[in-house]
Amino acid sequence: MRAGAMNSVGGVIRRALPAEHTNSRDSRHILMKLVTLFNVNLPEDILMNLKFLKLKGLLFCCLTAATATAQPPARVMLDDFTTITTWQNMGGTENPEENIYWSRCGSFPDASRPDGYCAKLTFDAAGREAEFGMGNNRVFLQKLDENAEGIRLQVNPCGFNTRFTADLKLSDGQLIRTAYVPASGDGWREIFIPFPKEKIAGRHPFSVYRLVVWFSGPARGEIFFDDVEVDFKKLPEDLAPLTAEPVYRKLGWRPGEQVTPEYLFRNRLSTPFSGEITVKGAGKEFTRKIELPPYGLCYQQFDFGSFDTQEPHPVAVAFGGEPLHLGWISVFEPNSGPVNKRPMWFSVEDQELNNCYEEGVLHASWLPQLGVDMIRAGLMGNAQMAKGKLRAEALRKLWTPPIEAGVKLLIDYAGYMPPWVIRPNPTSPLDCRWEEFDALMTEFAKFFGAMPEARYFEFINEPNLNHSRTMTDDYLTALSRLYPIFKKHAPHVKITTGGFCPAIPGSQPQFIERLLARPEIFDVIAYHEHGNYPHYRFTFDIVKKIAGPGHKPIINTEAATRSFMAAPREFYAQADQLVRKITYSKAVGMEYYNWFMMQDYWDKGIGADDTFSLVTVYNQPKPSFLAYAELIRQLSNRDFSGMAELDPLLEAFRFTGETDEVTVVWEKRRADGLKFVLRSDVPVLRTDIYGNTRTLKPQNGLVTVESASLPFYLKAPKGKLQAQPRLLSFRDGLAAVPGERVKTVVTLVNPLPQALRYRLKLGGRSFSGELKRGESREIPVNVTIPAEQLHGESVIPAELILSDRNGKVFEDSLPIPYVCCVEIPEKGAPEKTVVLDSPAALRELVFVPTIPRWSGKEDLSATLSFSWSGEGLHVRCRVTDQEHNGDHTGPHIWKNDSIQFGLDPMNGRNWSEYTFSLTGDGAAAWNHNPPEGFKSGKFDGACSVTRRGNLTEYSFTIPPERLGFELKDGTQFRIALLINDSDGGIRSRTMLFFDGLDGHKDTGKFGLVQLRSGRRK
Repeated sequence: MRAGAMNSVGGVIRRALPAEHTNSRDSRHILMKLVTLFNVNLPEDILMNLKFLKLKGLLFCCLTAATATAQPPARVMLDDFTTITTWQNMGGTENPEENIYWSRCGSFPDASRPDGYCAKLTFDAAGREAEFGMGNNRVFLQKLDENAEGIRLQVNPCGFNTRFTADLKLSDGQLIRTAYVPASGDGWREIFIPFPKEKIAGRHPFSVYRLVVWFSGPARGEIFFDDVEVDFKKLPEDLAPLTAEPVYRKLGWRPGEQVTPEYLFRNRLSTPFSGEITVKGAGKEFTRKIELPPYGLCYQQFDFGSFDTQEPHPVAVAFGGEPLHLGWISVFEPNSGPVNKRPMWFSVEDQELNNCYEEGVLHASWLPQLGVDMIRAGLMGNAQMAKGKLRAEALRKLWTPPIEAGVKLLIDYAGYMPPWVIRPNPTSPLDCRWEEFDALMTEFAKFFGAMPEARYFEFINEPNLNHSRTMTDDYLTALSRLYPIFKKHAPHVKITTGGFCPAIPGSQPQFIERLLARPEIFDVIAYHEHGNYPHYRFTFDIVKKIAGPGHKPIINTEAATRSFMAAPREFYAQADQLVRKITYSKAVGMEYYNWFMMQDYWDKGIGADDTFSLVTVYNQPKPSFLAYAELIRQLSNRDFSGMAELDPLLEAFRFTGETDEVTVVWEKRRADGLKFVLRSDVPVLRTDIYGNTRTLKPQNGLVTVESASLPFYLKAPKGKLQAQPRLLSFRDGLAAVPGERVKTVVTLVNPLPQALRYRLKLGGRSFSGELKRGESREIPVNVTIPAEQLHGESVIPAELILSDRNGKVFEDSLPIPYVCCVEIPEKGAPEKTVVLDSPAALRELVFVPTIPRWSGKEDLSATLSFSWSGEGLHVRCRVTDQEHNGDHTGPHIWKNDSIQFGLDPMNGRNWSEYTFSLTGDGAAAWNHNPPEGFKSGKFDGACSVTRRGNLTEYSFTIPPERLGFELKDGTQFRIALLINDSDGGIRSRTMLFFDGLDGHKDTGKFGLVQLRSGRRK
């Protein structure tokens, strides 16, 4: 661990600001304002002596009286920089030789500031004067109404002559600039940038697009600013008078440590605030009264006690029942640097070149705790804007923190050719002067040749998504030229293809095929895939198929899953997908896997919206951070040794080390309460996704394992853990609807090599008898499905005792799996609807900046209903979508906004698939996979598709002759329904009611349904 890194969970990048000193800090801030206001000269020793502020009440009264007429009713903080964030470079004067290769503006620790942080702007202006623009998406997202007066901020010009202005983005999309406000001299002072009311009138809401600083230059150095606020005549109705944000002290807490999160509260009002806040999470609830002067702040710490287990806990801070902050406190055992010694390499991306330097240092301190081997480090052609003048010093400084944290680098040359390399009027981003391109790459190769930590060089990010006329030819030429250059000057660096995106709309035709047909110009195949686990497998198969036999190693240099921002369920789902995708990647022999990214960046670049990362913008680790750290511990230095068939409802991957084996297990479909039995004559370690381990002791060679909704690990010595058929099962598999009472048969298996007596408790009854060696017994039972049971896999509680002549040999609760069917009522009976409106039903297909992510129910959601009659199976689907596209016709209508419907009769007859869409010619329907006796083609059954406003309503009937089963009470079959969203004419996302239609067709993933008669009681 590098010097300065903490040896507990999380590192402290700044000095602590204890809560008990809050009043003193606030008062000193008030005093300084008073001194400035009245031009009072006080001795420095008095100003620094916080005890002097016992007179703070009198001083505050004087200040309030003196400035009452100037005080606005409310101030909304846009950024106080306590979250340790970055403002992105947004235009301005560039010095091509400056040794800065990171965002020039962002958080900086400053003990003199009331909250311990400010912003630092670093610049190197070669001209007579200079201007720098910087912006932040969280600032931009704050919508400003007609009551917004202007921007108030604190500035320390550090002796430079500066002027501050802001660009505002109005509701009509136009950018306007405010007046310039001068700031010069040394030391902190307040400035106010008024909004041009006459230009904004009638064009609300508007946003602060960027802040711009002008220098009289030439100048080199840094200035500071802080507390960027907007003055309002009155507080907007959608904003609370109080704000709460977590204070970063460290990343998390170890088991057994006192968990004491701290929050910074701010009063937005020009009047004193008094009210109660609640903090709830981890089984605890705190209520605390907060009292603050006008625009005051305070720190509050909450003692959650200690925790024995590793777990992320969602925590909510609320005022008046409305949330002020939703976040996490995490208890986990950190790693202490990389532990893996061979591929597959575990990696994470941080895009450190887009962070301010201080934020990059902070993130590097998290790398040892995560335990990754590598990072995907960013680079672009602007690192050498002048020929032969590589910003080597800046690059070395940029990557020193992660290198000192113990990781190696995959260099991602994301793009951009400097002006001295690119041709005039280029036909593609790589239409280069090739001799100059060689010179550019030679400089880079020599630089990385002297950097042993650089292990891979990835050339151009997602190159197949560029549709320039000569892009494919130019890319192949560029890669073929840089490959020998690197082999000469940096032979230890492997050259990878640019991380291309397979199976994505908008890919350059034949780009991937032509690239992979040239294996002599690269060492490694790199691709990107952010989709969910089934789609991830699907795209990997595509890459492998295109690459052909004997292909070069495959790596994934950009892969993740969104957590979204509010519901904890989606954070857990992200952790689940992380374990599945990385486990699968290691199992299929990938050499490297990169998770995108370390920290969310929706607060940075304008329009950024992604939540792919392991840490929130408030520096709180998500469940996925803990899951990745534990996965690295479990799978490092192990080799895939095959799939383990533990239970029909489980998927399990086995990895072997020198002396033991680890099996990664997850449920194929959610099956609450599932248990299964394995064979082992030694204890088995069961570890959950976060690292909590229990020892499972065998009973006469049998070990009962409790499943979980999230992946888990089983560890045992080599060859000691074996599969065991279910001891209890329903003979023909039980499937029923909620509230149904079913007569069925349970099969009981004798797993031991001796005769046994059994006692089974199930459904309120007890059954007993004898089992010979190797014998199974069928036991008739009555089972009632709970009326409130949700559809899907579930279990019927059961308890089993097995004994031989010497006594009990096995005793455990052993629930029996079954399927709760979706009920389809007879036409005319009360309708049962299914609502799809959450990320749980969503599948994003495209991850490119030009296609925004799903923004909520108005973007895509649906209500489904099913019924049946003698006329067939009836389906209604009401889809809410703000945009409709129906350009494709015939068999290609699935590329439109459309729905796909799959039906499997489960009796050996063909399954079928249909698509319905509204095209320019009206409703269209196509049968892709026909039932027996039919051909694929236009579906001529009853269907209609209509659209009114943002609502598209689909209604269709599959007639009896196409179903393949009888339309009668109790009939069971499988279905899947997929809603396609084609924003901008690109199939970008889906919502689904059961999986199995998208990508690889798999009727085993369809959902089980059952027809119910309206006459049944």
